Amino acid sequence: MNYLIAKLRMRENGCKYRKILATDKMVYPAYTDIVTSSSPYSPDNRVLDDGEWYTIGACSDRIFALDIMKEDMESVDFDSLTSEEYKNIDFLFTMDGDALFFQNVGKARLLSKKGILYVGEKYEYHDNCKQIIINEKPDAIYIKATDSLYFRNLSSITGIFKGIDQLYREATEEETNAFLNENFICLTDGFAVEKVKTANRKRIAAAKDILNRLSAGDRSHIFSYIGDYCPDLKTPDNTFKVGSEDQLKMVLYGIEQRFYTTPVGGEKRIANSVIALPISAHN
Repeated sequence: MNYLIAKLRMRENGCKYRKILATDKMVYPAYTDIVTSSSPYSPDNRVLDDGEWYTIGACSDRIFALDIMKEDMESVDFDSLTSEEYKNIDFLFTMDGDALFFQNVGKARLLSKKGILYVGEKYEYHDNCKQIIINEKPDAIYIKATDSLYFRNLSSITGIFKGIDQLYREATEEETNAFLNENFICLTDGFAVEKVKTANRKRIAAAKDILNRLSAGDRSHIFSYIGDYCPDLKTPDNTFKVGSEDQLKMVLYGIEQRFYTTPVGGEKRIANSVIALPISAHN
C-alpha cells in the first residue's frame, strides 16, 4: 500500500503532515528501478546520465533532516488533509515501505479551478476542481534502511530539506581570504580573494571541512601527494604557488585526493567525480 502525505506550511507547533490518500496502485516504481547509478554529491556539479542520481549518506544526523527521517512514523499518525488546508501544501511525499519519495509542490501544481474530470467510466464537471500534478519522477528519494538521500538537482530540493544547501555553500569572503593565507599557500601574480569565483569558493568550503578532520600527519601526507602530482606548483619552501584560478583549483583537487595514476600506462589523471567503493570482505 502506498500513502500520499502532504507537509503543510504552518506557523504554529504541532504535526504538519496530513494524509491525502492510500492506494494500492504504484505511484512510483521501486527506487532501485529509478536510481540505477549514484555518486556522492560534490560542489562540482556535472551533467548526470539517465538513471544516475546524487546521494548523501548519514542523513538523519544532518542539519537538513526532517523529523520523518529521524523517527518511525506511520500513516495512522497523520490526520487527513482538509479542503481548507489544500492551499497550504508545501511538498508531498509517498510512503512505500522503507522508501520515501519526495516532490516539491509549487503553486502551479496546486490547481483549483473549473474543470472536467474523467473518473472511472464517466466524465464529471466540477466548478472547483482541486488537482495535484504528480511528477513522473520524484525530486528526492530517502531510504531509511541505509539512511541515504538520492536526488538529481540540489536546487529543486532546498525547499524540502532546509539547510541542505549549506553543506555545499560558497566560502564567505572571510573564509576564502583565510584559506588563501594558509601557511601552505604562496600567492603570486597579484592573486587575491576578489579573484576567486563561485566554483572555487565552493571547493574551498569543502576543502576546509576536509582539512579540519585531518591529523597533522595526514595533512603532511596530503601536501606531499599534491606536490607529487603538481610539481610546478611546489616552491622551495614546500608551499604551493597560487597565482590563478586554475592553480587554486589544482590545490583544492589535491586536498580532495582527486589525482590518480592508471595502473596500465602510468598516466596521471584527475577524477571528475569520486565514488567510494565498499571495502572488500577479503581485505
